[in-house]
Amino acid sequence: MTAILFPEAMCLVDPASGQVSWGANQEWYGDLWQRKAGCGPTAAASLLFYQKQKQRLMHRQPLLSSRQNLLDQMNELWNYITPGHGGVNRVSMFTEGLEKYRAEVKENFEVQALEVAEDPAQRPQWTAVSQFLEEALKRDEPAAFLNLCAGEEKRIDDWHWVMISALDPQTGVITFFDESQIKEADLSLWLRTTTKRGGFVTLRWPAPGMEMAGKD
Repeated sequence: MTAILFPEAMCLVDPASGQVSWGANQEWYGDLWQRKAGCGPTAAASLLFYQKQKQRLMHRQPLLSSRQNLLDQMNELWNYITPGHGGVNRVSMFTEGLEKYRAEVKENFEVQALEVAEDPAQRPQWTAVSQFLEEALKRDEPAAFLNLCAGEEKRIDDWHWVMISALDPQTGVITFFDESQIKEADLSLWLRTTTKRGGFVTLRWPAPGMEMAGKD
């Protein structure tokens, strides 16, 4: 099993109710359309929030514990990854929004993506998908996952983005955050049986001590 090092960084609490959330939930958005179509910016915000939490640990600061902190990031990312009529239904919409965000706020990360074609003959093999995710997780960087059709793996919602936090490359099982819950699914089964395109996006951050490299 290859996994992010600090999954507890995604454990948040609603100050009003005391309800514990594991990761983000697009239902936190204030607007109906955002709640319906906001899984893309929600996943992007989750990637950025995890890095922010790691920086706090590195500087011996307490982790942010209120879900409002992640919601603030979600609202910010909505301005860069804004769903269209079909939501954020292409990896390019996700990556282009992150590139724009990176340029405007002068963050120092590299956007990496692996797309899965609708045509099975043009899809990457499981070894390539597994390697892409393993390399990110070994760097302690989660991955955003776009699934438009779950195929035979019904534990993943269709037309949806989630954040992958762990992978067992032998079984193909991923652990992911979705709807403020920790879930599992067989990603290798998805790859074999989905009938639509999909893909994965990670943010590659500089090594510790190199955070300022490349900034203006």
